[in-house]
Amino acid sequence: MTLGRKSGGSNAERIGGYLLGRAAVLIALIPVAASLGSDFGGGALHPSIFGFVVMAILSFGVTLVTSTLVLRKRAGDWLLKAQPVWDVFCATVLIFLTGGYSSPLILIYLFTIIGAAMLFFRKGAFVTATWATFAYLLVVLLQFNGYVNPIAPFEVGTVSGISLPFKIALNIAAFYSTAMLAGYLAEELRRTTSALKEARGEIVDLERLQTGILKSLASGLITFDLSGNIMFINDNGKRLLETASVKAEDAVAITGIFDLNLEGRGEAETERGDVTFGYNVVPLLNDEGAAAGKIINFQDLTELRKLSERLKQADRLAAIGRLAAGLAHEVRNPLASLSGSVELICGTMSPDSEKELRLLNIVKRETERLNNLVSGFLLYARPGSVNKSSFDFSLLVDEVALFLEQGEGRGVLTMVNNLPKGTVIKCDREKMEQVLINLFKNSLTASPGGVEVVINGGFDGSNFEFTFADNGPGVEVGLKNNIFEPFVSGSSSGSGLGLALVHRIAQNHGGSVALEDAPGGGALFRITLECGDD
Repeated sequence: MTLGRKSGGSNAERIGGYLLGRAAVLIALIPVAASLGSDFGGGALHPSIFGFVVMAILSFGVTLVTSTLVLRKRAGDWLLKAQPVWDVFCATVLIFLTGGYSSPLILIYLFTIIGAAMLFFRKGAFVTATWATFAYLLVVLLQFNGYVNPIAPFEVGTVSGISLPFKIALNIAAFYSTAMLAGYLAEELRRTTSALKEARGEIVDLERLQTGILKSLASGLITFDLSGNIMFINDNGKRLLETASVKAEDAVAITGIFDLNLEGRGEAETERGDVTFGYNVVPLLNDEGAAAGKIINFQDLTELRKLSERLKQADRLAAIGRLAAGLAHEVRNPLASLSGSVELICGTMSPDSEKELRLLNIVKRETERLNNLVSGFLLYARPGSVNKSSFDFSLLVDEVALFLEQGEGRGVLTMVNNLPKGTVIKCDREKMEQVLINLFKNSLTASPGGVEVVINGGFDGSNFEFTFADNGPGVEVGLKNNIFEPFVSGSSSGSGLGLALVHRIAQNHGGSVALEDAPGGGALFRITLECGDD
């Protein structure tokens, strides 16, 4: 009859339990052998005790070899199928050594059947019970017919009459009863183990799905217990908190940003105000539906808020642009008529009207200033298009400085151009010329007695950054936060549109402009431009 190994549970665990059970039985037989030896007495070792010891050593050896092969994953089916055969053989020998059908160790067969059930479940238990029955009957027949005489360290009693068949039937019934019970328990254990393994697999799949969902969330997720301690935070949550310089394990700092008592959605800013979070707070419930904590789902709204502000500003500027276009049409024509009329009057007046000529020149000058103011405002308010082309920015700086040195900067403007020759950028050349003119004029207005301007710059990837620093008086502290707004000027003679226009042009190039203090005193403007293709 062939033993088939069925699946269910871990083979290594079942084999390990089987071998451990065999070792326990062998260890339990040691005091039995010692007791038999003490009963025999005398100086010589009884042959049955010697055989008992030899079989025990051999069984320990087989157990050790099998364990080694199992651990190395080299135990084949043949080795596993041989284990119950070996156990039945050892049990039969031990029974023969301890009195045959009168042996007190017939119980060992039951352990052999239980072990086979551990390895091969119900089928293995019944097959091993059958082998044990044949082995036991063989010993009984050989002993009863006088073919062999069992070796025992004690006197073996005789069994005759009806008692021998009764004893044989009782033992065989015990074999199959044990096989039935052990097989049933083994099958139940296999089904339970299989169900447990399947449930464990489902749990692992759910955990992987949960982990995948949490990792895929673009937002941060934090769970708190009722005491305000952090129970869990996903990877994106840690990353978002790092942008706000908050440690993921700092529950106090996190609860300082988010209001756990909030019901619904809210917004929060860090202490520095540089990061804005939008978040939602919902209760964390346990299996019974009772509150077990709080769940916060949050996103970084900083860039969204900046974009919203830029869109609002663009809407305002568009409205101002439409208004400015109408004003330019309505104001420029009267200004042109007024300027022309003043020039005609000046041409017809006599040289003796010196006072009247001076007044008319004032009117003419103020008319031109008003016209320039309207033109500048219109240029700032309209978004304007950016026509990018490649040109040498260092050469443009030299040209603008030379132009101003021959005009309003004559004798008072000194320029140091530290840009490498051949610094080619891809921007709107006309707009960049306007930026430089406004920056130079701003420095000349702030320092009418003389000013030195130092220009540095270089590339950072596709972006080009240059600094424009002067040694003038700098910008007043009260004006630094809104110096780039229209009509904000540190000079009484300025229109307040020059730096606003610089800021506008930088934004149109996808860049920015920032005001800093120059190292040697004065103002330093840091302009960043995106010079890549649109």
